[in-house]
Amino acid sequence: MHEDALDAFTELRHDDLGLLLTGAASAMTRRALSEVAATGHPLVRASHIAVFMGLEATGTNISTLAERAGISRQAMAALVKEVVQIGYVTTRPDAVDRRAVRVELTDAGARFCRDVAAVSRRLTAQWEARFGTERLESLRAQLRDLAGQ
Repeated sequence: MHEDALDAFTELRHDDLGLLLTGAASAMTRRALSEVAATGHPLVRASHIAVFMGLEATGTNISTLAERAGISRQAMAALVKEVVQIGYVTTRPDAVDRRAVRVELTDAGARFCRDVAAVSRRLTAQWEARFGTERLESLRAQLRDLAGQ
């Protein structure tokens, strides 16, 4: 009945820039997490990265982490709880606002961050060897333009 609509939608998979970017990002994330798991961090999921990306060295409250990740406070609180359970962050009441919860990196979380950085450098070197420095830098510039940075 609506076969033409589904066909038009299906065609997007091959050429739609957003879908291509999403697919590439997902593939890169899966590969990186697989390599990070092999370094001793098998319990980290892709969604947990939002906690680390917004975290400051002195700690950050959950509301700020949520805002930085573009998700609800409740969703971030759930992610933080999972990351606490694997031992990479701790929580405590914020010293300034007792209603707020402050999230801080643990020693295990710091090891995770260092291991992620090492894996990222290694994978980037592999992509540079595959595509060349100039093409990789061009891609970075184009992606920054698309992201408005």
